Amino acid sequence: MLTRTVTLPIEAGAAIHQTLGILDDHGRQREPVRAALLEQRVWDGWTNEEWNALRGEDADIELEIEDAAILLDGLAFTEMMSADLPWFDMVRWTVDFMTEQLRSAWTDDEWNQLSAT
Repeated sequence: MLTRTVTLPIEAGAAIHQTLGILDDHGRQREPVRAALLEQRVWDGWTNEEWNALRGEDADIELEIEDAAILLDGLAFTEMMSADLPWFDMVRWTVDFMTEQLRSAWTDDEWNQLSAT
């Protein structure tokens, strides 16, 4: 469990919720307990009023490398499922950006260690 604290805008928190929801909707969630705990941590980063307005200060959220792996899987699945949509280029750009942000929080050695387990 390699933990990092990342500072996220509320829009990124909403994107995390959406990504986890897509995995759930398609029965692709391999670690439902971990995903639920991650979703709760993200939800707790802002108040209900901030979520309703989708406005709030950036929040520090703790992510373990396993959490990031779930999100990366969800992003890859979302990209694959969006291939025929007219806004696919925007989906691809967003997935590429988020993937770079998530992967860069851990070293290649740490990612390799995770994949070896």
